[in-house]
Order: sequence, then structure tokens, then C-alpha cells
Amino acid sequence: MSDYEKFIFDLKGFTVIPSVLTDEELETVRKHTDVYSNDPDSLPEEHRSPIAGPAEFLIDHPRVMGILQDVIDPNPERLRLESVFISRRKAGEDHVHWRPHVGGVNLHPSMSYRYHDGRIYSAMTRVVWELNEVVEGKGGTCLVPGSHKANLASAQNGNWPEEADDPDSGVWETYGCPAGSLVVFSEGTRHTGADWTNENNPRNAILIAYNHSTVRYHEPKPCMNPTVIGGLAESRQDFFKEVWQLSNKR
Repeated sequence: MSDYEKFIFDLKGFTVIPSVLTDEELETVRKHTDVYSNDPDSLPEEHRSPIAGPAEFLIDHPRVMGILQDVIDPNPERLRLESVFISRRKAGEDHVHWRPHVGGVNLHPSMSYRYHDGRIYSAMTRVVWELNEVVEGKGGTCLVPGSHKANLASAQNGNWPEEADDPDSGVWETYGCPAGSLVVFSEGTRHTGADWTNENNPRNAILIAYNHSTVRYHEPKPCMNPTVIGGLAESRQDFFKEVWQLSNKR
């Protein structure tokens, strides 16, 4: 990350990096996620995940790794990938997506944000690959900037003010970006999905959660099963190791 990107991430709890994927990479991932979403049984078993097969390069994309090593741990062996899912929505769907959660200073090992000795520690960190254009205010993830460091309220303690969760409260911020962009936020930043209202294209995003190798929050996702993990490049299989660090070698 550049110094300015780190400044923005620390200030807001999230950052948006436009046009990270090349046109060829974007098309490859779109094709894979289309098949995975619509006809997964047509894929080889080891490719039945949003980030497997031709899309597995997303796991350790250099732009992502540079960020994670700045906000979780500089040693890539201490990074874990613990959750992944696809968000696909279109305008007019009858489903409520507005469900704000987390936010505020706390001691939760996956939801707490720290700055110590010149380093950010973001705890669980969410990486969003936006595969279609996102128009600001029309359905991208919404976040409360600075909420990862809020001192007077904490969702984990149950005292986050309800009025602040109103979409029109003035505390929420969202983003617009071209297809192939990257959105990264600390899971401790209050955030929510939103109804997709852009009629020009649907939402098509892959959301991945990374954490420190000594911490786990999510249960294992069925799409990241031993068959899928075993089909990845060996270096990428390391992102799915068990939650431990000390091997007790003597």
C-alpha cells in the first residue's frame, strides 16, 4: 500500500482501488463465476468455488497480498483465508439487504482494529472484487467511515445507536467504481449490504475474508472443501491451514 492508501484505510476503515484486474482477468473470472453460479455440476469438482480453477489467482493477487501484509501481518505464512461468497443482485429484487453490523472499539479478536508500534492491525479483513461497474449510491456495500475506531458505542457491547443505522442518518458512505475494482475494509468497520438499484447491470462481486493464522471466526465454507483446496496450487493451499502457528518443533 502507498502511504496515502494506508492513511485512508486507517482514517475510514476501508479503501477503494479502481481497475485492479486487467480486461482479460476480469473476463476469465466472470466466465468462471457465471458457470459456478448457474451450472456448478458442469465444473470439475476441484473448481466448484468462486476462487478455484481459472479464478484461483485472486487468492494471492499481488495487490491483495500487499494490502494484507500491511494490515494483518507482514509474514504471508500468517495469513488465512476463512470465508468466500458471491453477491449477485439486480434491480427490483424483493429482498431486504440493509442489515448493519459490527463497529466500535472492542476486544473481539476478529472485529477489533488496532494501531501499535507504527503498524496497523486490522483483524479480519474483507476483500471485495467488484466484477461489474458499481454506481455510487446504487447498491455497493455501505460503510460508516471511522466506526472501526468509535469510542462511545460498540456493536459488540450492544450499544450502537439505532438512529445511526438509518440510511439517511448522514453517517453512511458508499462508493462507485469500474468493473475489476477492489474494495478492502476492516471487518470492524460498521457496514451493510444495500438494495441494488442500478438497472444498467447487476451486482456481481466476490467477497473474501482474510484473518490472522491464529484466529478463526467463520465456520468452514462448503465451497472450500478438501477437494477444492487440494486442486489449488500448493502455495495457495497454505491459505486454508488450520488455526495454529507454533509447531512445537524442538
